[in-house]
Amino acid sequence: MILPGYLFRKMVLLMFLMTTAIAGSAQDKTNLKPLIDGLDSIRVELKIPGMVAALKQGDSILFEKGFGYADLENHIRATPNTTFRIASITKTFTSTLVMQLVEQGKLNLLTPISFYGLDLGNPNITVGNLLTHTSEGEPGTYFQYNGFRYGQLGPIIEKVSGKPFYQLLMENIVMPLNMSSTAPGFAPDSFFKYNPPQKEMLPYFETSFSHLAKPYALNEKGEIVETVYLNEFGAFGGLATTVDDLLKYSAAIDRNQFVNDSTQRAIFTPNHTKGGVVTPYGLGWFVQTYMGIDYYWHYGQTQSESGLLVKVPAKKLTLVALTNLDKLSQPFPLGDGDVFTSPVTQLLYKYFICRSSGFAAVDYTLPIGKIRRKIMAYKQSPYKDFYNKELVTQAAMSLIRGDTLKAMQFYDLYARLNFTHTIKLPEGKEIAGFRNVGINQDMSRSFKLTHPTQIRIYGVGENCSGDFTSWCDYGWIENSSSKLVWQMPGKKTVRAGGAVKNQRVDAIIELPAGSYLLRYKSDGGRAFNNWDSAPPDNFFWGILLFAVKDK
Repeated sequence: MILPGYLFRKMVLLMFLMTTAIAGSAQDKTNLKPLIDGLDSIRVELKIPGMVAALKQGDSILFEKGFGYADLENHIRATPNTTFRIASITKTFTSTLVMQLVEQGKLNLLTPISFYGLDLGNPNITVGNLLTHTSEGEPGTYFQYNGFRYGQLGPIIEKVSGKPFYQLLMENIVMPLNMSSTAPGFAPDSFFKYNPPQKEMLPYFETSFSHLAKPYALNEKGEIVETVYLNEFGAFGGLATTVDDLLKYSAAIDRNQFVNDSTQRAIFTPNHTKGGVVTPYGLGWFVQTYMGIDYYWHYGQTQSESGLLVKVPAKKLTLVALTNLDKLSQPFPLGDGDVFTSPVTQLLYKYFICRSSGFAAVDYTLPIGKIRRKIMAYKQSPYKDFYNKELVTQAAMSLIRGDTLKAMQFYDLYARLNFTHTIKLPEGKEIAGFRNVGINQDMSRSFKLTHPTQIRIYGVGENCSGDFTSWCDYGWIENSSSKLVWQMPGKKTVRAGGAVKNQRVDAIIELPAGSYLLRYKSDGGRAFNNWDSAPPDNFFWGILLFAVKDK
């Protein structure tokens, strides 16, 4: 039988789509092994005792798997039934409750929080400012992730709804979805003693608590030791759950089960500051577009707990990873809004998202020489930014396991990819200075001027606030009376290369004759050869003073 032309073309198209789908499915199954192996490798490198991860595509769970131990002492392995405290991933649940109240007309995001009896030092702070992390400084002018301030949404929710926060969360989200292993992360007896709940909630608490992974930390020697959870719960965090329950939650979001479609789209839309700057946060979720693909995500991190929930709607993917140590999040600056600083997301991208023939998935367990040859071949690639992120992340993980040599090798490769050395450090007669400042340093050096002198100050440090007024690593000058005569914060700065928070001051001042003290202080996070994201040009971190030649 000869088919009419339009039917023939339709059948050809259908066969092509089916073949493509089958090929894509086969490729995904092939990529599962390196993804799963990679997750366990990350766990080992970060010294995480136990982790459970899951990946879902559409309606199919591609894998749910436990790695390591929920209880090291008793050799109890982590399984998909293990519950973990999820820290700030709880914030996405808070967002859902807030936006349900908005839809019901009971809450307005533009209402000042002072209306609900809250005072955070500025009467203009609104409910929406808390929800979008834009409440600091002049409200609405910049993004600054702040878990404490976000937690103030809890009392607002309780006043508006007339119910305890935990009860509303259980009734509106957990119980309707039968998230049977999910509850606030408390022992049932201690929680019910103060908050007698409905009896039908009890099994949720009992299951969650009885399967909860033991908490661990790393001591000063980098050894795994048992510790305690902070035992806090609120709008900011503290929910305990499993990867399977989080997949249920994610699927319900996709069905618009909690709020309508337009509200959900608003939740997943990046917020804009008053000045029109796009922030990395929507309404309770991080929102990011990378290489043309949207990611909706949130991380969690506090003592003995860390996790990651990532949704990639264009690929119908949801990835969940939960652990009983803070290291899945702590070494990486996820609070800045870049999910690709996480090694977990990097794995997902290279094995399940990027399909370009111009992209090569790099195996970082290979000898550094082979890694170098492979990456340098892609120096001009549009994926160079991704390789940069991987290199910095690999260096951070190397430092966690104490392999400083490997970390330096990754930093060296980063330099080969990015530094042209056309931007040189200032030259001339150096009066005083500090180079290569590491973490937790408080440095000082005296110098003396015999006559009034013009000085060029070149300093690089870390700015840790969205409005560039607060610095974590910076330098300053004091006179002989210990009076501040100049400092980096608040001065005109420019990008120092790499991450936005790498800021550079290059200024000329005149100081009278006298004795002075040059100071530089760094905190316990980012510093020389301890970069948690893209490092500055030429890795310079510190401050230098030069005498300016007379004209």
